[in-house]
Amino acid sequence: MTGIKKLIDLGDQSYGEWIVYDRTIPKYHINIFEKDDSNALVHELISNKTETIESIIKKVNVRQGTSLTIGGQSFFEILKKEESVDLELAPLPINWIKNIS
Repeated sequence: MTGIKKLIDLGDQSYGEWIVYDRTIPKYHINIFEKDDSNALVHELISNKTETIESIIKKVNVRQGTSLTIGGQSFFEILKKEESVDLELAPLPINWIKNIS
């Protein structure tokens, strides 16, 4: 039992998209099909099979001293409340992922 968690569900059709949390707060949105520099670089790293999304986040945490995580579903959960909220989340800063590999 971990208490109440707030998670963002991108839906079933969210291939190539992740919400990145800073501790428990949704902070960034990665979408490898977006054309901006940051998302394009993440796409390149993943599609070349040099990195996974987990390894990218891990390296960013080490280099930047952050506590970022990829939101994931629990094995077992009880849904208490669900609501729809619009969020404007930025992509990961490009300077964080430029020299990952």
